[in-house]
Parts: sequence; structure tokens; C-alpha cells
Amino acid sequence: MFRSSGYVTSVRQVRGADGRTRDIGTGDYVETGVTLAHIRHDDLQTQVAQARAQLDQTVAEHAKADQDFQRAQALYSTQSLTKPDYDKAQESFYSTRAAMEKAKAALRQVELLLGDADLKAPFSGYILSRNIDLGSLASSSTSAFTIADIGRVKVTFGAPDYALSQIRLGQELTIRTENDAAVLKGRVTSISPAADTTNRIFAIEVTVTNRDRHLKPGMIASVSLGEVPHTSISIPLSAVVAFPSEPEHFAVMVAQERAGTLVANLRRVQLGTTHDTSVAVEGVQPGERVVSVGAQLLKDGDPIQVIP
Repeated sequence: MFRSSGYVTSVRQVRGADGRTRDIGTGDYVETGVTLAHIRHDDLQTQVAQARAQLDQTVAEHAKADQDFQRAQALYSTQSLTKPDYDKAQESFYSTRAAMEKAKAALRQVELLLGDADLKAPFSGYILSRNIDLGSLASSSTSAFTIADIGRVKVTFGAPDYALSQIRLGQELTIRTENDAAVLKGRVTSISPAADTTNRIFAIEVTVTNRDRHLKPGMIASVSLGEVPHTSISIPLSAVVAFPSEPEHFAVMVAQERAGTLVANLRRVQLGTTHDTSVAVEGVQPGERVVSVGAQLLKDGDPIQVIP
């Protein structure tokens, strides 16, 4: 984006696939330092001229104040000048020096703005979007171009807690995209220290070298972790209740037969990942039946009835 506002006076021209010249835009590759667009220089050049004139004026005022102060020092040393007049000359010297330094800073600032009237690519990459056209009014709060360097890309995915033992920083993982492109290798560069509060999974980031640019931003890919040693049981979310003595933990009501009567048995469980209206749990065995309707109204040992 531009550092200052102004009218766009030119946009870089490139030759399209049809041989015609057009404005640079989405999908075009740019090198570092290439000028992408210009905003009108006249306004900024006027500001530079005004700042330079202001600096010249403050320099002249400070030069006069310097001479007056030197004269005042000489007279004051021989007691030929009163203390108030000496203080006045000294104050004028310091105030004009401060004004001169301020004017220098203002000139440097507008010169930087003038230099930034030419918008240049900060690094090599592909243009993802262009939000300006010839004649449009650009501002410092609007992104003019979005550029992506896809020489290295990041593949992100979520892993449940039981799979974290299979993942470590620096580990090499296999990446495959849905378009059946060549299998790529990447290394784990980030593992979130905390699970997402909504789905209870940990964010993992894998960095992949993408010299051939097979991978594009927004693609969907699969990551192979190998075989994860875990078997989980999924139950309806409606079957999960708070554990009475430990509200921060969870439980389910498991149907058990006691003296010929089917009753609810409170059992503490460990929750895993959720999917739609189901959640993976640890603590329930395959084949066991859990109460999924009205579990919150039951107490341990209450009789229950199976509804076919």
C-alpha cells in the first residue's frame, strides 16, 4: 500500500497471453523492487518545496540568533549587557535551533513520501489481487496489491491429543494434494501448546519447499502421520453429562442390568474430537449402551427403559 494518499497516474504494463499490453494484475509474477504503480508526484513535490523553503527560513533565523547570542555573550562577560537581555538572546538561539531541527525532520518526512509515491514490490511473488486502477484515489489505509511468495508454503491441520505423540518439531511428513500432484515432503515447524476451545484439537503447521509452485494458497491437502495407535468410540453429544463431584470433568450413563432390572450406571469418560453431533470418548467399551435421551435427568442407579 502507499504511505500517502494520491491519484494513481500509472500502473505497470505487462504483455498478456494474447500479445496485448495490459495492467499488471492477479496471477502475474513480479520481482523484488519492480515498480507496480505511481501516484501523482506534483502534490508531493509541492510539499517538498514548501518544507525546503521553511527549512531555509529557519536556518537564516538561527544564523542571526547565533550571531546575536555570541555578541550577547561578549557584552555580558564585560558587564556591558543586562541579565534579561542576555537571557533573551540565549532563548532565541535555542528556540531557533529547535525550529531548524524540526524543519529538517519535516523535509526528510516529505522526501520519504515523495520516494514512496512509486510503489515497489517488497519481495518476489505472485499478485493475488490488485485493488487500484489508473485514476483511482489511493489511500494509506487501502491495500493496493496483495503479493504472495509461494516458494515456501505452510500446510496447517488439526490433530487430537492422542495423535500428538506421533508429531514432533522438525519431523518430516508426507503431503498430498487433492489434484493428485506429486507427493511432497514438509517439516513440522509449529505445534500449538493449547487445544482449540471449540473442537479440542491442536493446530499443527508444516512448512513445505515449493520451488516448482505445485502448491497454491487455499489448496486442500492430506497429511500422513502413519498409523496412530488409538481406537475411539463415538457417542451422541446428548449422552455427555457433567460428573457430579467434579463439574469440570464429564461422564455418561451406561445401561447395566442389576437383579433383572436395567439401571443407569454413572461412568467418568475422557472426551476426544467432535464431529457433527457425535464425540469420541475413552471409557466406554464396544457393545455397551449409553443413555442418549434424558441423561441429564438421571442419577446413578436409576431404572431406565430401552426404547426400540
